[in-house]
Amino acid sequence: MRVFKACLLVIKRRMVTFATYFAIFIGLSILLSQFSKESFNSGFEENRPEFTVINRDGETPYTEKMMDFLKEHGTYVPLEDSMEALKDARFNDAVSYILIIPEGFQDALQKDKPIKLLENMTQNSASGYQMSSYVNQYWDYIRTWEKIGGNPDKEKTADKVLELLGTGAKVEKRQYLKTQPVSAGYQAQYQVAPYIILVICVLCITSIFLSFQRSDIRMRNMCGPLKPFTRLWQMGLGCASVGIVFWILLTIAGFIIYYDSVKEMDIRITALILLNSFVMLLLAMAISVLAALFVRDANTQNAVANILALGLSFLGGAFVPTSIMGESVLKFAKCLPVYWYEECLNEISGLTGFGMENLMPVWKCMGILMGFTASILCITLAVNKQKSGAEESFGSNKTEIEL
Repeated sequence: MRVFKACLLVIKRRMVTFATYFAIFIGLSILLSQFSKESFNSGFEENRPEFTVINRDGETPYTEKMMDFLKEHGTYVPLEDSMEALKDARFNDAVSYILIIPEGFQDALQKDKPIKLLENMTQNSASGYQMSSYVNQYWDYIRTWEKIGGNPDKEKTADKVLELLGTGAKVEKRQYLKTQPVSAGYQAQYQVAPYIILVICVLCITSIFLSFQRSDIRMRNMCGPLKPFTRLWQMGLGCASVGIVFWILLTIAGFIIYYDSVKEMDIRITALILLNSFVMLLLAMAISVLAALFVRDANTQNAVANILALGLSFLGGAFVPTSIMGESVLKFAKCLPVYWYEECLNEISGLTGFGMENLMPVWKCMGILMGFTASILCITLAVNKQKSGAEESFGSNKTEIEL
């Protein structure tokens, strides 16, 4: 096992570099855990959008009751009745919904052509439409009572409308998992894990290959008694051992940092997350072996590691969610393995059952990842076969013997 021991010796000499990357990743995980703390509650809590009301028609029981009704479902933000103040509030997202009651609006309720309310809301957001729905429901009821009753008591009419709007349907809530879902912090760690896995694997494996690819070492090994297959097998064992040890350290770090969240999770979900990361590790080692065939010196080693890791991670959705990517970028991202790792992680985090129908998307994504791994290994074998017989693989080696 001399080759295997030599691999471990090479990794030992680069341990400071690997420890630095790992420490940075752990620090990033701790920051993510602080920013992603969530308390999961099986109850329902109504969203309360920020809103403002500009009343240019005077205070009446109708407008007073409307304000009471809106304040029950939203957060009131008082603003001046000036175009500048309203524009600033919308620009700074201080409010999601602005309602302006024009002059003469309440007197025109019983007319055939009532005056319309002026509304301004955040586009493509449910918050503004939610408040608009409350306002329209309230005034539709008021308008109906005005037409039916002629000139009813406004105080009693407003109370009756609020009573009607206060009725609701009985909702039954069910929880299909007996444990808490995946915490945002724990999911965030494994979301960015492809970057650190790729960086460490590329640095480790290229360091091993660089040590054995020196022309004098190659020729010495070819003249030695050790068979090529035995040498490659021990090199592969050394690379795999380093990768598995790093994956174990990454797993232990996640358990320690997110212990409170992990202990409440279903062990099957935890196992699937770890299996997904292990499949990503196999892919990273395959990519690293392919990259090692092209890395010629230590100067380009760090560049290749970071370019591969950052490129695949950014485009694959490790740092930028795929939900905000453009269609053209998303089409390209689907051709990258990290995208399917992220999809698998999202599917696992959203599991509500463990039947075949629920797990099929998870196995599909993992199968695609394994397909990428097999394809990269085939490409590596083809490239290595071509390079091994080429004269340039030995480089220009000068000796003291000249014929």
